[in-house]
Amino acid sequence: MPACVLARWQSAPEQAASSMVLPDGCSDLILHRDAQGQARWMLSPLAQSAYEVPVKAHEQWLGYRLQPGAVVDGAALLAAVRLLEQEREAQVLEAIDACVRLDGRVQEALAALAGTASVRHAAAALGVSERSLERLSLATTGQPPRYWRALARVRRAAQALGGAEPLAAIAADHGFADQAHFSRECRRWLGQTPSGLRKAPALLATVAQAGYG
Repeated sequence: MPACVLARWQSAPEQAASSMVLPDGCSDLILHRDAQGQARWMLSPLAQSAYEVPVKAHEQWLGYRLQPGAVVDGAALLAAVRLLEQEREAQVLEAIDACVRLDGRVQEALAALAGTASVRHAAAALGVSERSLERLSLATTGQPPRYWRALARVRRAAQALGGAEPLAAIAADHGFADQAHFSRECRRWLGQTPSGLRKAPALLATVAQAGYG
């Protein structure tokens, strides 16, 4: 796999259902083949909140999850994969490698935003102004630094819900003002309160998948 690909996934449900997509800081290159065999390529945007995707029986889905902060020439990538007569994985990966790049400045910035207490602290750790960090983030990812900082925090806190630690302690450990703040952020990003997520193993498994943070 090219370095810009974080994970490969696929799904072929035998029954109609719906799949919950949670924000993970990644764009995915997706091949959808319907029950009649018609294929369609798409590139998912960065999710702002949880949303459901209806899935019909006997559809096939194949996805390549790109690294958080990957710089994607979306038009060129979709044009390249749509020209393929057959979806041979080696050719798809070649197209991804040609149209997606990892910018060291962006990767460093996202690592700082995920690992510090605030956007201000991240900018200081990088040795740049908050305005410079904002310009870089918007120009390369389309999202401001506060998007990445908030997403990393809520994902890490939600991943801790698989254990038995009290909600108030998880909130404190991950920098939320209090349990109510943690609850609001969980609902805003992940569509459930922390207690609701604890009762939904499938959603916790989704939060635990590879992504930002």
